[in-house]
Amino acid sequence: MTEKLTFKSLFNTVLNGMAVGVVSGLIANAVLSAVFKYAGMLFLPEFFKTASQAVYLLQFAVPVLVGTAIGMTMKFTALENTVLGAALLVASGSIVYNSELKVYTTVPMGDLINVLLIALFATYLIHKLSGKFGSLTIIFLPIIGGGIPALVGLYTLPHVKKITKFLADGVMTFTTLQPATMAVLIALSFSLFIVTPLSTVAMGIVLFSNANYLGAGAAAIGVVSAAAVLMVGSIKIKNPSGVSVAIVLGAIKLMMPNVARTPLLLVPIFATAAVSGLGAWFFNILGDQTSAGFGIIGLIGPLKAIEKGASLLVALLTYVVIPFSSAFLFDKLFGDVLKLYKKDAYESGNYGK
Repeated sequence: MTEKLTFKSLFNTVLNGMAVGVVSGLIANAVLSAVFKYAGMLFLPEFFKTASQAVYLLQFAVPVLVGTAIGMTMKFTALENTVLGAALLVASGSIVYNSELKVYTTVPMGDLINVLLIALFATYLIHKLSGKFGSLTIIFLPIIGGGIPALVGLYTLPHVKKITKFLADGVMTFTTLQPATMAVLIALSFSLFIVTPLSTVAMGIVLFSNANYLGAGAAAIGVVSAAAVLMVGSIKIKNPSGVSVAIVLGAIKLMMPNVARTPLLLVPIFATAAVSGLGAWFFNILGDQTSAGFGIIGLIGPLKAIEKGASLLVALLTYVVIPFSSAFLFDKLFGDVLKLYKKDAYESGNYGK
């Protein structure tokens, strides 16, 4: 791909690639983890244990999958594609050297904000280097196009991680407020985080490792709120049915580019999160650090709420009825009546086709 590359087209390409890469790496575990867990309690425990490991390990490939998706959109060669994916894997920080144990350890995904920044740099660099090395491309492209972005990524990673910590500290202050206000503000926060490169799962672990079960429940409800609005909008614009289903099953980040292009989509998302957060407070919906960032994905949020004392009816009301009915009403109000955005803001492009 050698035509002129503007920042706008580069940013859109990278954001779309991130959406596809993140979803393709996470969706299997999001949908099947709870199913495999409970199925393994009934029969074939060893098989379902291995199956759970298989879908869980797919998450470790997310940075590489992001690079692959970006490279395909940019029409990169196979070498350029693999170099980009390798650079993003390093920059993600998902592989870390433990100096005490003298071994490398891994975590799923890594820091997606750093992946976004280095993807912008690496994609632009590889684009500019395309065809410059001739027959020596196989030698110099991995060194310059891969090594330099990877090195830059390792230097930026500690600073970028501070963004996540700063946001987590901000949300932590909400836990000192009275319960209703806390539930609404935490639901609002997580409804925003889920449509950005931030990991709601990581944020949930950071915030709720020391209990605060109502806060964790509200966080899960916030994730559901964003999914509800985006699913309602996706159905309204008649996206491929697979996209709409995928959103509620765990592919919420597939719509990151839509929210970035039309930030006013956050208005119905926030309104839905506020109402649903109040519902979480009123019905005392609880969770913990393992469920806070998932919402309805894999039924992790509802099952955790039931485990902590909610009835099936209350779980259905707070995780399905309130957020999805609110999403429908607020999208109708802000989209159709007040016309803050056009319905094509929900258009998914080629996803699912």
